[in-house]
Amino acid sequence: MVIELDSQFENRKEIIENIVRKVIQDHTIEISDVSFDNLIIHLSLCISREINGTYIPTSESQINHLKSHEYYGVSKQIIDQLDQQFHVEIDENQIQYVTMYLANINLLDIDFNCEFDLCDDETEDIINETINRIEADLQLDLRKNKEFYTGMTLHFYPALDRLQNNHQLTNNPLKDKIQAQFQLEYKCAEIFNDIVNEHYHKRFNEHELAYIALHFGTALKKQ
Repeated sequence: MVIELDSQFENRKEIIENIVRKVIQDHTIEISDVSFDNLIIHLSLCISREINGTYIPTSESQINHLKSHEYYGVSKQIIDQLDQQFHVEIDENQIQYVTMYLANINLLDIDFNCEFDLCDDETEDIINETINRIEADLQLDLRKNKEFYTGMTLHFYPALDRLQNNHQLTNNPLKDKIQAQFQLEYKCAEIFNDIVNEHYHKRFNEHELAYIALHFGTALKKQ
C-alpha cells in the first residue's frame, strides 16, 4: 500500500523526504525504510498543520532533556531547513520529537521510549491491546515489525497528550480522502480509538483518527 493523497500533500512530502534524507546522509545515520517512513509522515503532518493553522503544541515536560541528546543538533538542522523551505515556524518541541525518531532509527531499541518516561504502563497496555484486537478482528499481525511497535509510541504520545488535555485537532483537510481511500487503515485507527476509550473514557474525533490512520499505513504497507 502506497499512501497517495492530494498532489499538494504528496509534493510537500517529497520535498521533506529529500531534505531529511540529505541531512541524515550528511551525518552518516543509518535508517530503515519503516523508520524513515514514520519520520516523514510525522513531519509531513506537522508541516500541514502549521500551514493550515491547526498545529497544537504538546507537553514538553517529558522531552526537555532531549536537548542534550547527541542527535538534537541534527534534528534542529532538519527543522530549520523545513522552516525555511515552507515559510513556517515549527514549534521547538518538534526538534525533540525528531530527536526521538533519529535515536529510534539508529538504535532500534524497543526500550528507548521507556528510558525517557514516554512509554508509561498504560500507554504500553493500549498499544498491546490495540495490536491484539487488530489481529483478532482483521487478521493482521503488526508485531511482525518491531520497529512499528516502537514507533507507535512516538506517533501516538502527542495525540494522547492532546486528547487528555482536550486539545484535539478539528480541521484536518485530508480527513475525507483518508476515510474514503484508506478504509483498512482507518479501521485500525477506530480499533485504537475503542481501546483508548476503554482506558480514558474519551474518544478521538474523526480529524485525529484520519491522521492516526496514516501512521498505520506505514506499517500495513510492509505486511
